[in-house]
Amino acid sequence: MSTKITLSAKDVATLDTKYTRIVVTEESLGHHRFVETADGHTEYRQGAGKWSEVTPRTFRTLVRSLVQSLKSHKVEFASIALNYTDFPKLQQYDEAWFTSTIAENLALAAYDYTVYKSKKDEKHTLKEIVILNQNSAGAKAGFARGCVVAHYTNSARDIANTHGDDLTPKALAAAAKKLATGTKVTVKILGLTEIKKLKMNLVEAVGKGSHNEPQFIVMEYWGKGNGKLKMENGKVSDENKPLVLIGKGITYDTGGLNVKPSGSMHDMHMDMSGGSSVMAAIVAASKLGLKKNIVALIPAAENAISSRSMRAGDIVTAMNGTTVEILHTDAEGRLVLADALTYSERYKPKAIIDVATLTGAALVALGQQASAVMTRDLNLETTLRTLGEESGDLVWPLPLWDEYKSPLKSARADISNIATNFARWGGAIEGGMFLDAFAPKNVPWAHLDIAPRMDSIPSDKLAKGSTGEPVRLLIKWLETY
Repeated sequence: MSTKITLSAKDVATLDTKYTRIVVTEESLGHHRFVETADGHTEYRQGAGKWSEVTPRTFRTLVRSLVQSLKSHKVEFASIALNYTDFPKLQQYDEAWFTSTIAENLALAAYDYTVYKSKKDEKHTLKEIVILNQNSAGAKAGFARGCVVAHYTNSARDIANTHGDDLTPKALAAAAKKLATGTKVTVKILGLTEIKKLKMNLVEAVGKGSHNEPQFIVMEYWGKGNGKLKMENGKVSDENKPLVLIGKGITYDTGGLNVKPSGSMHDMHMDMSGGSSVMAAIVAASKLGLKKNIVALIPAAENAISSRSMRAGDIVTAMNGTTVEILHTDAEGRLVLADALTYSERYKPKAIIDVATLTGAALVALGQQASAVMTRDLNLETTLRTLGEESGDLVWPLPLWDEYKSPLKSARADISNIATNFARWGGAIEGGMFLDAFAPKNVPWAHLDIAPRMDSIPSDKLAKGSTGEPVRLLIKWLETY
């Protein structure tokens, strides 16, 4: 059962006594208590510290903490009234952002993944939270947006949390179709026959060790124009070029013949989190009615172990004709993304973002608080960092310099998929540099390594499992770019 989030212009005094009132105070962080008021209501009072010091980051954490407390105390109905003007550091954004942020983070924190639980306690679940005293046009618009963003972020979490035996490449393709049902997003699935015909040999190589055949998922949303690339003077019109999202869709990653060590494989059903995030973002864009053209590409495969698996030392010709020496079979995500980047060229994209749980090295570099962003386009980098702060999906840059090219120079092929000397240094950058060799030229492109944010950590105040990141960042980018 999901928690219902509603907006109301009512005053707290008019609400039924079944609703526990959430009261945010200026007492110290962590100070909280339940009290019964003279009129028979229950209040949950939570300290936030000085309201003048609350930042967008701490505000999101505060909202999520409130939900965690309600859940732990088995509160079923709650109301919350927060005033935009009480928080001066939040007024760098508007009231729509304020209400959207509340709605998003209430819903994200209320989320639980219980699909595989045989016993579900629905009697004492958090059933509804009412946001009170919000009657302005900005608040209503922000609330509507926030509900859409939260719904599709949680949808991405549902898909990513599904275990690998239930979420094969074909099942991921089916999930894309189901997600897009009732929207203006069209979904086309390219099976193994089409993948071979297009010479997506890297996608095929990654998936050939599994009896679950690879799929290439194409999602299109033509919010501006008629679904065709408008030509002007023999060239595609800039205003009609789509924004392209590419998401890694490795539905389970054993590491291949270079098998992952014990303790590093049990959560690899989430290795398709990049794919689920771009699927959710494009469908959310349609639900929000964005006047943009958007394409999402998800190369889906299972990196399994069998007598047919790709081998370390194999040389495979990519879709664009580049020969790739596969020195490590657990560097498979960059292989499928490379063919997807080549496929994206047919759309004459305005800009491209690829999203992937690509490297454990990104966690070594950044910890688990932010995803890594790599791009040669300084404006795009700045935009993504700024929108990360606004949306809550934080990113931080790593370099893509030509000095990092030489370790990938193969003696037997055009490029290798890891450093030829097997060095452990700069692994996240190494993955980005490999993709840089396949990214369309003269098109703004950024690579997001979301491995640090694949799984939630205690400070997120979220249920264990997928975070759904960076769906909120991608939606904000699609709205504003």
